[in-house]
Amino acid sequence: MKYYRYISNIGLFLFIILLGIGSLIVLAQTNTQFNQTINPGVLSIGIVDSDYATVASPAVTFGAVNTSLNCQTTTGILGTASQQLYIQNPGGANNGWVASIAGSAATSLWTGTGATYDFNDATGSGCTDGADADTRGGQLTINPSVGTLLVGNCLACTTTGITRGSSSAFVQGTTDSITLLTAAASSDDMGDWIFQGISLSQKIPAEQLAVSNYVLPMVVSIIAN
Repeated sequence: MKYYRYISNIGLFLFIILLGIGSLIVLAQTNTQFNQTINPGVLSIGIVDSDYATVASPAVTFGAVNTSLNCQTTTGILGTASQQLYIQNPGGANNGWVASIAGSAATSLWTGTGATYDFNDATGSGCTDGADADTRGGQLTINPSVGTLLVGNCLACTTTGITRGSSSAFVQGTTDSITLLTAAASSDDMGDWIFQGISLSQKIPAEQLAVSNYVLPMVVSIIAN
């Protein structure tokens, strides 16, 4: 009798174990979930070629002039098909943005071998030196209003809400930066644009020394509103 009771208890025990294993198998979850986070991109500006490849050493060449006993003007164009300003806003600025240009420093000068002249001195209509410390005349005017703004690679974007800046000249301590483009909050929060044909005009002081290449370092920048 005890033997049969023992066998019966073993059978019951094994049944409970098998039932538990079966429950575990039945309760195992076969569904899963994949998660993906997409963060906003970074608002940026740069200079690219017609294929949107970054230009390694962008430059604007002004028209050559001869040394003169009088103040004279030379001109250039910022933004060409091979070196165009490129703005990208991949969701990084939802309330608009401002693109601008400035000298690498307010005290920067056009610099050639053994000679310099200014880009932000308004004295004498830009032809003579004023109260700043550099004793050099010269003034650079930038006119974004004549430039051409186009949509880049974005198929659904527009230029609505983006306005070109007005013509302005650099004045040290007063106008150290000039606005190129202003995007309102109503502009596309995601898009890219190219900007070409910005007019440049530089006053060169009288009797400026003849040098094969004067260089003025400039910086374009963009900030979100």
